[in-house]
Amino acid sequence: MEYLKILDSAQRSFGQKKSYTIVFIAGGIGHMHQEDDNIVCTMEDLIFIKPGNKVKLEYRKNKYPLEVYVLYIGGELLRKLSDEETRLDEAFDFVPYQVKIVHSETESAMLIKNISKKLYSMNNEPPKFAHSLYEKSLLTMILVLALRSSVQEDVQIKTNKKKHVVMDDIFIYIREHLTEDISLERLENEFYISRYHIVREFKKLTGETPHSYIVKSKLDLCRHYIEQGKSIHEVYALGGFGGYNHFFRAFKKEYGVTPMQYYKDLKIDRNEK
Repeated sequence: MEYLKILDSAQRSFGQKKSYTIVFIAGGIGHMHQEDDNIVCTMEDLIFIKPGNKVKLEYRKNKYPLEVYVLYIGGELLRKLSDEETRLDEAFDFVPYQVKIVHSETESAMLIKNISKKLYSMNNEPPKFAHSLYEKSLLTMILVLALRSSVQEDVQIKTNKKKHVVMDDIFIYIREHLTEDISLERLENEFYISRYHIVREFKKLTGETPHSYIVKSKLDLCRHYIEQGKSIHEVYALGGFGGYNHFFRAFKKEYGVTPMQYYKDLKIDRNEK
């Protein structure tokens, strides 16, 4: 375990041929350079580096120094720290990356920081009772916390991707069935997700409720039909509105004029041209 506190602008290289490297950003901001990538690393970030890879971490002098703890650990020690249920060496080898940045949750980050600090200070302390066992326990804990952070982030990324895929499908479904009666219950049954989730995600992505989004989409379609010269009676039927009164109120609320007034204004504009 190493500890570095960088006060002046500088670049440091990390990574070894035969050992896994974990860099924990305990404070400040660094810029990680690897090949053509330039990624900002902030406090509570972990950088996993597989054997045979190297990265450069650049500190650009500012108000706060860059503080990092660096752990180098070989495959043999990982095997020794493993048990029958958990093979740490396989866990580090299994993930499909050569260099990976993970942001740890605050609780895990605090534990990692405190354990790293203790492991580092033990290098300069006289051995105490069960020194080796205590050191192995701390080392095992920091490895498990780091791996858990990586797994948690992967799960979160997959969950977010799945949510976006589902919402993309919902938008496509609405577009394809716009002239029909699309209720929350219908969307819930169609996509097997709760109406509360649908409403929440709609708000995030559009700032509107699903009902408001659907009504506005129908009105936009109706407006195009009016511009094509179709009669008002045809328009609200083609747009999927159940009755004229609903269409009339929604149109006036959205555009500030009645459908007929919009139609007349459009004719006047065209005649003037």
